[in-house]
Amino acid sequence: MSIKEIMNAQQSVKETLDSFKKLDEHTYLMNFTADYGLDSLLEKGVNNVAQLLKFVQNYYHLQKKTLTMDKGGYACTTFNVFNKEGQHLLARNFDYKDAENVVVWSAPENGYKSVAVTDVNIMLYGREHQNPTKTENHSRFLAAPYCCMDGINEKGLAIAVLELKDKATNQQRGKKGIIPPAAIRAVLDKCENIDEVIEFFENHDMHDSLFCNYHYHVADASGRSVIIEYVKNEMNLIYPEDKNQYAMNFYLTKGVYNAKDFGFERRDKVLDAFKKNGGIMEEGEAMKLLERCKLYYKHKRGYMITSLWSAVYNCNEKTMLYCGGMDYSVKYKFSPLKPGVAERVE
Repeated sequence: MSIKEIMNAQQSVKETLDSFKKLDEHTYLMNFTADYGLDSLLEKGVNNVAQLLKFVQNYYHLQKKTLTMDKGGYACTTFNVFNKEGQHLLARNFDYKDAENVVVWSAPENGYKSVAVTDVNIMLYGREHQNPTKTENHSRFLAAPYCCMDGINEKGLAIAVLELKDKATNQQRGKKGIIPPAAIRAVLDKCENIDEVIEFFENHDMHDSLFCNYHYHVADASGRSVIIEYVKNEMNLIYPEDKNQYAMNFYLTKGVYNAKDFGFERRDKVLDAFKKNGGIMEEGEAMKLLERCKLYYKHKRGYMITSLWSAVYNCNEKTMLYCGGMDYSVKYKFSPLKPGVAERVE
């Protein structure tokens, strides 16, 4: 790189870190304008969290052991519906250790613009790092693009990941490796529709290095949806029997049962809502259903499990309706095309 290119890159990193700001008691915003090297990561492949963190540390020339990532242990709900105008919605609750959230915008030079969500537990793992307002912690947010759990891009492609409490997937087919959070980033940056998402997953060996198995709910602007899950290292595609789908924390592949499956009571709430309204919901109605599916309880290890955020992605308008910290009286709308902008919705 030339001196000018190095200086521009440094300035972009500074602008990215300076963009980190507090929206309210539950949510921070971050406009990620710095290059985060996704193409280089995909070329190398990534087989575990340690490799991902080492890549980010080296990419930004950070001190060793600057970055850590939480190992998971979350419960989630997703479903996709259509509103009366025929717009395709993907709704999601992210349930995890109580913490603040971070809404992350990205506009890669060789990819699609997107807005996605993560939380400070994932990036600021460890007691000494939990305070996101401390300046010394801010460099850790350079990992933000690779920590998002759901999001939508400018093409109206939305994706969310959910945990399955089963043996982690570890494919060994001789293809480039990928792990769940890096896959979310690659899909948002590189994929326009369901077919491209499936192709991406097929062309990579999945390594669930966060100690569990995972499945993915994907929806696009054409009205199509699919749930991608892995059973004994084999990828399965689950398409909707009608127009609507749901995912919780149990397998959807027919004939597969896991003793640790859970979330059936949330499934029943979603199915009941589907039956009552024929699978037609406006964004506000989808948010109310997410509220009915929220979780709030004390984990056996002592921390609280809550629904950190609820999001309703509109694949046609390319927007995210968002509530943080289970405060459903406060709603914001975000767009991939409006970085840093939080529009309050009444």
